[in-house]
Amino acid sequence: MLPTNTLEKNETIESDMKSTSYGFIVLNPVAGAGDPEQVRATLQSILGEEHYDIYETTGKESLPDVVKTAVNDNNYTWVAAIGGDGTVSQVANGLIDTDVPLAIIPAGTGNALAKTLGIPQETEAACQLLRDNYHIRKIDGMQMDGQTFFLHLGVGLESKTMQDTSSEQKNRWGSLAYLWTAIKEAFGWQPHHFTLTVDGKTYPLNASELLLANANEIGVFRLEWSEEIVIDDGRIEVVTLRARSIADYARIIWALVRGQQR
Repeated sequence: MLPTNTLEKNETIESDMKSTSYGFIVLNPVAGAGDPEQVRATLQSILGEEHYDIYETTGKESLPDVVKTAVNDNNYTWVAAIGGDGTVSQVANGLIDTDVPLAIIPAGTGNALAKTLGIPQETEAACQLLRDNYHIRKIDGMQMDGQTFFLHLGVGLESKTMQDTSSEQKNRWGSLAYLWTAIKEAFGWQPHHFTLTVDGKTYPLNASELLLANANEIGVFRLEWSEEIVIDDGRIEVVTLRARSIADYARIIWALVRGQQR
């Protein structure tokens, strides 16, 4: 759910929405460096606890199944995910093939999807959107092995970095944790041979990283792949990185910082 500057507030509509709206909130209590008790207090203050049920993740459940069951068994008009991109993605997977919209309240380290959609990073501001002023936006997804992904699908250093950066590291160091893992993994990393098939046409290539990108945001230090990558244009872009050394990766990062991607 996104803020909109094109519609004027209608107090009657807002009042009706508040009296009939009832949601299901999924809270990841270990996401980022936030305080779950403070998040609960903010939710109660802004939304009113009579307007939602809340579920705290344990890390052991199948979150898409939890969401599917909740939506099937109750007449929820919306579902909200409070956590990082991983939590948001899992909750969204539980809403595939339903008409129930997803609200994102960012609480992770990168929050790339929320940034892509223009959702405020502050819990209070994101909750205010859910109560007062939002519109619903449809976005693209990429399906693989029965799961839908909304940001990126990659093979190479980035996916290895995401896999090997622990929650403890992210909570302690924030986005710097990803950078440190990437530097360690980059030593000795060499390009691989890929065969990419798109619409029946085959493209052989050598790359250190192959990425299918649905969103512009990388999720670290406000870096972006390309402004041409849009999350709701019905297209998936293929990004290839070619690097043989730490120096090569440093040049790539510097190009991203300066907006001079190739």
